[in-house]
Amino acid sequence: MSGRGLPPIESVSGGSHGVHAGYEQMLALAERYERQAGDFVEMAGLGAKIMANGDLLESAILSPVSFGDAEVQVLDATTGVNGLTVRALGIEADALAVRAVVAAFQASDSLSKHAVEMLDNALGQLLLPAALASLPALVLAGGAGYAYFSTLSPQEQAALEARIAEDLGQFLHDHPEMAQHLINGGGGLLGSLVPGLGLLDPGDGPIDRATTNDAARLLALLLGNSTDYDVTHLDGIDPTFNQSHAPHSLEDLMLSLNDANLVDQKDPDAHGAIQIQKIMENGHERYIVYIPGTDDMSPIPQDGEHARDMETNYQLIGGLDTAYGRGIQQAMLAAGLEGKDVMLVGHSQGGMVSTSLAADPDFTRHFNVQHVVTAGSPTAQVPDLPSSTSAIHFENRGDAVPLLDGEDNPDQPNRTTVKFDEGSSDVGDNHAIRHYANGAAAADASTNGSIQDQVRQMQQDGYLGHGTVEGVSTYQITRG
Repeated sequence: MSGRGLPPIESVSGGSHGVHAGYEQMLALAERYERQAGDFVEMAGLGAKIMANGDLLESAILSPVSFGDAEVQVLDATTGVNGLTVRALGIEADALAVRAVVAAFQASDSLSKHAVEMLDNALGQLLLPAALASLPALVLAGGAGYAYFSTLSPQEQAALEARIAEDLGQFLHDHPEMAQHLINGGGGLLGSLVPGLGLLDPGDGPIDRATTNDAARLLALLLGNSTDYDVTHLDGIDPTFNQSHAPHSLEDLMLSLNDANLVDQKDPDAHGAIQIQKIMENGHERYIVYIPGTDDMSPIPQDGEHARDMETNYQLIGGLDTAYGRGIQQAMLAAGLEGKDVMLVGHSQGGMVSTSLAADPDFTRHFNVQHVVTAGSPTAQVPDLPSSTSAIHFENRGDAVPLLDGEDNPDQPNRTTVKFDEGSSDVGDNHAIRHYANGAAAADASTNGSIQDQVRQMQQDGYLGHGTVEGVSTYQITRG
């Protein structure tokens, strides 16, 4: 990216320098205090053993003054005002204070999350009554708007549509948090549409009410919740220039992911294609799996063949298994990755399924998932990743897709979220991988500790800056 401007990084959350990493460090400090206090108590106990020593007791007869002086010294060092026992109590109190502070912060975080969930859910429940109450005015305004629109020429109509789309896109870019809260109220909205049916309750969120995840799960079930798949090895697809070289940076990963994304754009019949890059160094092999996003954007899947459709999106947000995820696992097994070290790199739905698979014990018992990299993906629906897996999530301001989980990503020491701004009023364009390549380049140049630790770990594990590429295989995943 030398010679080109890098987009600004707006925020970095989670990771080795995140809030919860700080909590863990504070608790580790408390544990060290407790060990030190225990050592002091054990050392204080030596005082009694010393005073009970037979030789010392016999010396009391010969030199009672010296014995008495020694007794005072030992007692003062062990149980005196400045003795080990008192110091141990002080250190133990410090440990308790540190633990209390962490507990207070965690309780505050939980209360804040609880309050936001309650408010968003209530907002969702109010949307339908508010829309019904405003229906006459909406119908009147819509009729007047349509009457005005019909008087315009085709060129003027197109210009007006473009301006409205641009204004809405600019609003989303400027106020992404509002869209996120509206989406987070999806459970409340859908619950108000089907009251009393028990389709969404009790919910899987912190407030024991319907959540966006519940709503997505219901939509997936209504569409059939199919997980049947077919996997086909595609021959004759040569690796691109980017894929022929081992990646040296986060930007390189995005460029190779973009190349994988172009496979079905060049050949629509290759929809559902993923690519597996094999890297060798000093006899050790590791694999990077590039996983593109949604092919079929229809709210209701059209042909029943695309595994990367909206049904899969609903399933992933709802925490369900998917045909795409199962197909990826089978493709990786067919490629000989059983027990191998792997990195999953995904865009949009590809990042969703990557994060979901990395948290799935049925998947990780086959593969050692060391790293996950996502671009423009909603991943908050996956609350935890194993400590053995590191993840970095990229989100571009103005891209609506990462907002579809309705909340911020979890703050974990092994999970870093990087938000950057290369957005515009064009919502669709904001989701393009080229922006994420630029955002990744900005991360490569960043001095943020969490980002640097993520990159350093990728380098140490041999995914960045090492080895040679020994091949790239392509597999197609379709619905069975």
